[in-house]
Amino acid sequence: MRRHKTLVGLIVFAGLLILLTFAILSIYAKSSFENFTAESEAALLNSFKLNYQNLMAEIDMRLDILVDNPELVNDVIQSLSDEIEYVGLFDYSGNLLHDFGYASPAHLSSSVFFENLTFSSGYPKTEMGLIDGRPYIQTGILMLNDTILLVVLDRFDEITDKADSIYGRTLNVYFGNEDDFTSFNAYPALDYETLNALFTKTVNSQKPETEEISIENEKAMVNAVAVYDSDNWDVIGFFTTITKSSEWFEESRSLLLFLWISAFSSSAFAMFFLYLLFKRSRSSVKIGKPIRFLFGFIAYLPAIILLGLFAFSFFGNSLSKVSSEAALKNAKGWFSDADSLLEYESEKSIKEFVDRSKLALTASFIIRKGDDIVASNLSEKRISNLKIITSSTKNDMESGKAKVNDVVHTYVKKNIDGFEFTILFEETSRENSILSIQFFAIGAILVLLVMVVVSTFIISNIESRTLINRTFIGYAFLLPALVHLVWWAVGPMGFALFLAFRRWSIVDAAKPFVGLENFIELFSDFKFWNAMKNTAVYSIYVPIGMFISLLLAIAVNKLGKLSIVLRVLYYLPVVTAGVATTIVWRWIFNRDFGVLNFILGLVGIKPIAWLESPQYALVSMMIIGIWSSIGSQLLIFLAGLQGIPKDFYDAAAVDGASKSRIFWKITLPLLKPTSLFVLVTSVIGSFQVFTPIYVLTQGGPLRSTDVVFYHIWQSAWVDMRMGYAAAQSWILFLLLAVLTLVEFKLFGKESWQAYF
Repeated sequence: MRRHKTLVGLIVFAGLLILLTFAILSIYAKSSFENFTAESEAALLNSFKLNYQNLMAEIDMRLDILVDNPELVNDVIQSLSDEIEYVGLFDYSGNLLHDFGYASPAHLSSSVFFENLTFSSGYPKTEMGLIDGRPYIQTGILMLNDTILLVVLDRFDEITDKADSIYGRTLNVYFGNEDDFTSFNAYPALDYETLNALFTKTVNSQKPETEEISIENEKAMVNAVAVYDSDNWDVIGFFTTITKSSEWFEESRSLLLFLWISAFSSSAFAMFFLYLLFKRSRSSVKIGKPIRFLFGFIAYLPAIILLGLFAFSFFGNSLSKVSSEAALKNAKGWFSDADSLLEYESEKSIKEFVDRSKLALTASFIIRKGDDIVASNLSEKRISNLKIITSSTKNDMESGKAKVNDVVHTYVKKNIDGFEFTILFEETSRENSILSIQFFAIGAILVLLVMVVVSTFIISNIESRTLINRTFIGYAFLLPALVHLVWWAVGPMGFALFLAFRRWSIVDAAKPFVGLENFIELFSDFKFWNAMKNTAVYSIYVPIGMFISLLLAIAVNKLGKLSIVLRVLYYLPVVTAGVATTIVWRWIFNRDFGVLNFILGLVGIKPIAWLESPQYALVSMMIIGIWSSIGSQLLIFLAGLQGIPKDFYDAAAVDGASKSRIFWKITLPLLKPTSLFVLVTSVIGSFQVFTPIYVLTQGGPLRSTDVVFYHIWQSAWVDMRMGYAAAQSWILFLLLAVLTLVEFKLFGKESWQAYF
């Protein structure tokens, strides 16, 4: 009966664990997908804003001729005639001088925009405005003859029409600041509190923001971005869009459906196979351990495969679909502005167009004419590193995936009037979202692999409830240590290995996979191998220090109660703060008034530049290393000496053996396990020296003390190249592993068997 209870408990726990894993993943994936969708909507809003800014720039270019030629005002009015709603030529006081045959409301000359024109530097200004409940574009210029031309154009519909035709979104426009705003076309109407909170957040962050709302019992996101006046100083309104959940629901539902089907099917499969393993274990045919583990692994295999498929394929494909659609929409909007821009083709206008685009969109731009680059916000080196991965052509636009310095981008390219316009959207946000899901999936897979071992053990020993109980109680006591080991040792090592294959910097959001690039660079890095050479030379102090420590341990071992005081004195350097003692050593090594040079001077030796000379700097570090390691090595050797039976020494004395012969034939051979331990730990410690180098020399002079651990620190925290530093760390780890194996071989099997 107990046996069946244990089996049922195991099977239920395994099924629930798999269901819980997929449930957590579904919540996490849904949240990540919605956040990425919100980011895509924010990108669309930035495109709306860029379309608006480009329209303002186009109108400014039309008025730009009046900066030096105010007499051409009639020609400018004529060129704008199809779009003019109001126009007037005013003096400084706002008195109307000429209306050019158009009605001109009196309040135009008393507006804030008119006041800004009077204080302007004589260049055109353009911004949106709400006049008599309708949106318009108002533009004007303070001319050389001290007159002010103010024009109101009926062109705002271009922005809303483009939002609908290109982006498939309804653009709502609010006029005013975050506290006092109104709108002529907002649908659906939203409450003041929601809009006020959203607009305040938008103004404070200076970027698009999102607020979750409910419309007709459907979840939705209202997205907003602030629009500033022509001086880019005051907020004059907000562009908003509303994205209903139905617009991303299909893709999200497909992901969730896959996860829940996977959860129930893999859970049922695991429970069935564990029961099958139990039945086979009770049969007359004996099953070996490998077969049992194979059965246990197969039980959890569907869950492992489905987790891997979701994290490394399906989720990424869904995000790619969203990002590609957003990239195409943003590119179409940018190309439409470029088409209008080319009416005023000039190198200056094209470069200004790229500058505006760079500020509005988190993208890269390349404009070519033939083989020449007309304008770009990428350096020539980055452009030369541009690699097309996949491409397709549709509706005169080429699009696909590309890499710039190993960073994945979605690119869209189009030829317009002899110019080649290319826009590249960095996919870092998508890659990071996928990476976070992959990390969770890897963690879940590792848990399931642990469950393979646990399940196999329980079913194999189900007849012995006592053994199972004792085993779990034992591991329960070990659990804190195991968690600590995994969290602080195994986990960081695994993460360092992950970093070693990426270009990873804490100041750069892009962390692309670069394969073996870090290792290839490392093997040709002279500075790294110079640091490795310095470290190898530095480690020579280890046998010297061990010899001194052993002699002191032998001496202390014979001093009785006095040895207690000596142990404390010798061990003090180990427990004293390293930085503090290193600063004392700086004074000891001082060339002009250091204690060491003073002592050498007493015997006629000239002062030595211990820290300033490439010849002696590393020797100085070795002296500090010997001094700091004597205490710990002495205590270990002392413990080893006291573990040698006294009978051996008595027998040797009876046989008339000399002290030197006793040392070489009894003491040293019986200390081999202790010596091996001291050697291995000391060599590893010598390759990790950092504090004295950092405090005293910073790797100098002339890189003579640039040791490998300090070099890794510089790569990580000075150069901010975490991936490259991780690659160096793994090379160091492998080198130390090889050195340790060599040391084990040299000392022989009898020296290390005692530790296993």
